[in-house]
Amino acid sequence: MKNKRIPLLFLLVLVAILGVSTSVSAVRPPVSGAQLILKPVRTEQGKDVRRSYYQVGTGEIKATLAQMGTQIHFTLWEGKQNVFHFSAPASRLGLGSSGAFMSDGHLFFYCNINTRTGWRPPGAPPASGRAVIVGKSPVDGVWRIYVDSSDYYNPVPDDFQVYIGSVQHSADHPYIALAFGRELYTDTGRPAVRYRLDYHADTDQFTYEEE
Repeated sequence: MKNKRIPLLFLLVLVAILGVSTSVSAVRPPVSGAQLILKPVRTEQGKDVRRSYYQVGTGEIKATLAQMGTQIHFTLWEGKQNVFHFSAPASRLGLGSSGAFMSDGHLFFYCNINTRTGWRPPGAPPASGRAVIVGKSPVDGVWRIYVDSSDYYNPVPDDFQVYIGSVQHSADHPYIALAFGRELYTDTGRPAVRYRLDYHADTDQFTYEEE
């Protein structure tokens, strides 16, 4: 009798432990900075164009980066309607990037365009860049630029790269940031300044805090 009861008791204890573990993990799901960034439903890649498609309600928004001459053009399309256009100098498509994220219940798109994203070769000209956050205002329904890197203080204006995207210092606090720095896209590059960006639906504006 004793030998039969020990396995049963062990099984009950094991079930209880697993139950506690499951309930704890359900209360505290893992959080990562990548969760701030929305994944497109599909993408297309060409030599001089890159398209990302996002499902919004029953409709679709297409975000396009296209190399045309010495500039990269960033455009947004609602169906067949071009609702936003922005461009900045760059020599090749790989120097531009874009994405989408949600903040305070609203959808936003961001775009980074740099003249260089690696180390500065000897004799190469200084780098520069431009980055924006774009959204459709819930106030008047107009697409507009909410954040423009040219409006923010940049302590290294003579040679810099610019970045808008997800940043996280810990697993529980990812956020969208705007950063400036020399060699920012290299392994050892560090931001000269970084701004934490937060959208507030009540004022339809982004606020910033220097990190």
